[in-house]
Amino acid sequence: MSGPRSLHAPAIAATLVLAAALVLAPVAGLPAVGGTSATPSVPTPAPAPPSDAPQTVAGGDYADTRAADARLPAALREPVRSERNTTAYLTLAADLETRQFGTATFDVGGAVATDGGSTHSTYETTWLRSSFTDVGDNRTERQRVVERSADRLDARITALERRESRALERYNSDAISARSYLRELAAIDRAAGSLREAVNLLHTYSSAVGQPVSERRIAAQKVRLLSLEGPVRAQVAASMYGDQPPTRVYIETSSQGVILATIDRGPFTQEYLREAYVPSARDPDGTDRFGQSGEKLEAARDQAAALYPWAFENQGGTSIGTFTGEPFLYKAGVYSVRVGHPHGTSRTYDLITFLDGGTRDVFREIQYKDLSAVPTVFADENTSDGVRLAVERTRTGGPMRVTVTNAATGEPIQATVLVNGERVGTTDIEGERWVVAPGPTATVTVASEGANVSTTVFSDGAPTG
Repeated sequence: MSGPRSLHAPAIAATLVLAAALVLAPVAGLPAVGGTSATPSVPTPAPAPPSDAPQTVAGGDYADTRAADARLPAALREPVRSERNTTAYLTLAADLETRQFGTATFDVGGAVATDGGSTHSTYETTWLRSSFTDVGDNRTERQRVVERSADRLDARITALERRESRALERYNSDAISARSYLRELAAIDRAAGSLREAVNLLHTYSSAVGQPVSERRIAAQKVRLLSLEGPVRAQVAASMYGDQPPTRVYIETSSQGVILATIDRGPFTQEYLREAYVPSARDPDGTDRFGQSGEKLEAARDQAAALYPWAFENQGGTSIGTFTGEPFLYKAGVYSVRVGHPHGTSRTYDLITFLDGGTRDVFREIQYKDLSAVPTVFADENTSDGVRLAVERTRTGGPMRVTVTNAATGEPIQATVLVNGERVGTTDIEGERWVVAPGPTATVTVASEGANVSTTVFSDGAPTG
């Protein structure tokens, strides 16, 4: 897939970015992620704070509250699938349409498209700041600027949502390739990130002039941006910019939802990144059922604990409701729940989920896993020409480890790895290569110094652990 070059790249890329900014500059008068710092865990649950205050808690046993959801349609019940000895994960349920891979690589053409969209979104921050300043200390005029900015941002977010929906529809109908689809997602991710900065500034200015735009409306804008950004999309963008090697991405889609997964190969650790969005689990117009509880944040935490039992039983710390900062998402009926666990990376929160108050289900999920800690099961092995190939798996869309060694000595061998005929890289100095597993089967082939060894394994079956 093609993509834009980094802002830190050579002068030719900077020239392209400037050209895109000039071409795509907004027409005057057009209407229109980040986390918080880690919170240390505590040995026992803290006393419950007021129901409107964000919570950071740890430990505890929770009742399964899903029985109350039995009256909901099947598509809205339990989209989170449990696994043994590791975190549960959000699925697309029965609406699966595609399951394949795409690769993001450096591309100048993509640089123009992505940076142009980002520049267009950044303009909203510039417009708000300059307009707010230009009217001086006139409170009434400043309120009008804030209200107009909220309208402009709503329109910008709507445009991005439509762009993503069109891209998904075209991808599902084979009108565009996986490479082109990833390119679109990367461009939308950058644009959404820029809009998030404008939304934060909107809240600051609105608070300063008497809140002419409600916190609920601003929180709803933040919620809408959740589905447009993610760590896998950011990896794709970095590869498109040439900031890192090509990124191979597992893509699973339904008519509306999407799951993306990849392996991030850092200098010291390798991690598995996964993001999922299931809009069928969201009811933005529904009654906030957590809000009907006396302690709504605690109720959301209990529901998350029921959906992700292993993560909560082995948690390092949990933060409820603080993901984006003020105005917090629960003002718009969405509850962020972040959990650290033993299979995660060095970050404090390895599982990030967003529960909808109307359905009480997770509609957006992000996972970070340290591959050295991920439990696997033996899949198969084969030996030929003195080379031993062994494969360990988790599940379709999950990490799969390929190990190549000398059959006689057990010494690691650096070899080229192919999965279902596609070259996916080479083994490292320990003779290993982590990949995302296709489904339902994977034919793994390794080639080294004239030796070729293959085996076909099922990537689904018994749960891990």
